[in-house]
Parts: sequence; C-alpha cells; structure tokens
Amino acid sequence: MKMKSLYEEYKKEFMASETMYCCYCCEPQGSKYGCCQENHFVTFSDLYPEDQQYIIENELGEAFGETA
Repeated sequence: MKMKSLYEEYKKEFMASETMYCCYCCEPQGSKYGCCQENHFVTFSDLYPEDQQYIIENELGEAFGETA
C-alpha cells in the first residue's frame, strides 16, 4: 500500500473545497466582494497548477511554523 504525501493529501482536500480564491494574488475570497481591484474569484481546482502549489506550500508553512 502506497502512502500519500502530506502535499498530496492537502491537494486532495483543496480540490474538493468550494473556497474561492483571487485569480491574481491567490488569497481566499472570504467575505470580500473584490480583490486586487478586480472581482474575479475561482475555486482551487480552477487555479493554475503553480498557484495551487503556492497555496499548499503556504498552508504547510503555516502549519509547521515556516514562512515562504
């Protein structure tokens, strides 16, 4: 049985999430109506792979006390 890496587990969770992210700075929408002087938010699964990686690496860094 092959174990998934922590990164893969995070990615699976984020892909299933309905959280919306700014297309430009990758910040979660939260209660904001606009970000980066735009109103363009998408789900994690619709972000570019490099943006997905950036978000996951930041989450892992926060979880383990490391900053990017």
